Amino acid sequence: MTCFRVLPLLISILLTCSACKYDHEAIAHAQDPRMQSRMTLYRLDGDHYPTHPFTDRTDQLHGWQILQSCPINDPETQVTLLHALDKGIDQGGGIPIDCYNPRHAIRLETKTTTTDYLICFQCNNYAVWDGDQETGGGLISRAPQALFNEVLENCIHDN
Repeated sequence: MTCFRVLPLLISILLTCSACKYDHEAIAHAQDPRMQSRMTLYRLDGDHYPTHPFTDRTDQLHGWQILQSCPINDPETQVTLLHALDKGIDQGGGIPIDCYNPRHAIRLETKTTTTDYLICFQCNNYAVWDGDQETGGGLISRAPQALFNEVLENCIHDN
């Protein structure tokens, strides 16, 4: 008899739980150690090679002139940018083109580390820098480019 009383309760719990949706990617990114970092999105002058002297000494990122700097303080925007970066890297860039003119970069800073992703969507390549050392890189699709440009165009500094 007790079984018949519990059955409707179990059915309602199962139906309620089946309607619950979990965004596993958002949860994974929220637990991503990179989310513990300060994030900055950059627009770089990819046409001015680091080996060529600058006429004026402006801010640089690994020898590339910084045209725009956008601190990303909103956690949702950080997750969106990291997801786009990861997805672009996962998709790869197809056949690499022999150039490297990074026009975008993401910097992640903690108290002890600085990691930079310099990205050239023109040739589908990216480089990873830990501090002052280039430590990796590879191919990246152009998928994140529109999002990066949109965030930079809508950047409002907290000054």
